[in-house]
Amino acid sequence: MMRNDRQNDEMRPTSVLVDTLEHPDGSVLIQCGKTKVLCTAMIENKVPFFLKGKKTGWLASEYAMLPASTATRKVRDAARGKIDGRSQEIQRLIGRSLRQAIDLTKIGERTIWIDCDVISADGGTRTTSINGAYIALKLAIDKYMKNGLIKEDPIKNQIAALSVGMVGGTKLVDLSYREDSRADVDLNLVFNDRFEIIEIQGTSEGNPFTVEQLNDLIKLAKPSFEEIFALQRRATAKHSKKELTTLVLSTDNSHKVKEIKDLLGDLNIDIKTKSDVLDAPLDVEETADTLEGNATLKTKALRDKTDEAVFADDTGLFVNSLGGEPGVHSARYAEAYDHDDAMNRKKLLERLGDATDRSAYFKTVISYIDKHGKEHLFEGICEGDIATEAHGEHGFGYDSLFIPKGMDKTFAELTESEKNAISHRGRALEKFKAFLMEQ
Repeated sequence: MMRNDRQNDEMRPTSVLVDTLEHPDGSVLIQCGKTKVLCTAMIENKVPFFLKGKKTGWLASEYAMLPASTATRKVRDAARGKIDGRSQEIQRLIGRSLRQAIDLTKIGERTIWIDCDVISADGGTRTTSINGAYIALKLAIDKYMKNGLIKEDPIKNQIAALSVGMVGGTKLVDLSYREDSRADVDLNLVFNDRFEIIEIQGTSEGNPFTVEQLNDLIKLAKPSFEEIFALQRRATAKHSKKELTTLVLSTDNSHKVKEIKDLLGDLNIDIKTKSDVLDAPLDVEETADTLEGNATLKTKALRDKTDEAVFADDTGLFVNSLGGEPGVHSARYAEAYDHDDAMNRKKLLERLGDATDRSAYFKTVISYIDKHGKEHLFEGICEGDIATEAHGEHGFGYDSLFIPKGMDKTFAELTESEKNAISHRGRALEKFKAFLMEQ
């Protein structure tokens, strides 16, 4: 089975709109495909009776599907006189999951109420609710901290959820209702941003599935979890970010500069290139035998010329059957044609010939030196295969030869947003962005 609208390991397009309501301490409208959920967080100055005098708070949740959220009108719980069993199970899951995100001893004797109301349902309502509920929770906590009502940040980690399953023997990520209704295996995963398991809900509708298949499904979902965590950070950034100094990037490569500015564009920082701040050219000989070493050489050389915080990246393509070539020499692979993308690609294809093992990975390392002179490193990796010939007009370098794992297109055939969501540089920059937001 192959999806028509997305790859099997690709989640549905997801967007969020924060501060959608006036009264809650935190609110977000989250949409995943055709599923839409309104999530709110409200904090009240009391706790359940069993916690009175215990110097700790509580978090509880409620979940409901609005009558028009499905094709057939869903009767309200109030009209039936009791909570629907499915709704009760889901709201307990949301509460258990969100309590893993927060140290309740740091909020005082207060209760945080999380409400998730499904406006439109097309599969994944519980996972979408958890993803939006974390954002609402973070917004509410940020508001209380800004007003001095909570002194110490109680958020311990991010929480995200995603459905995975098997339909007709094919492993899929983020099932729509049509897929979920036909699934042989149906799982809901809840992880924190350290990729520790919060909860796994799963069942086999047909034949039992193996531990190996379970592990494969979890591995398949990991890139999508990274996307969700990045989306959550972006959604809460304007509430939590601090003023940052200018950051100087140690490159003038227009393609690379655009990618980096696109990926960091929602932060309140001013990214300049080295030619923007230096009076004379700065050429650094990349003599290290690792990406980390070369990236650090560039940041140190630039830092010697400016008092601003600086960062640089070094990227390499590592082809397994060639012993890791071109690796750190990727930009200079065809030595006689320094930094000639076409000649580099030609040499790579010639070296590979008709090899059957064409597996490879891109790796990016970002070196950052802050205004205090402290060094930091961030890494991103994207696995894939080398095509037998170039395809696509976008990107640069080896993009037209590299097919990311799980896809049937090269980087050069993807849109910028598609590439940035899965690329090595995108993953390294998301880690860098998360670090900057916490400073």
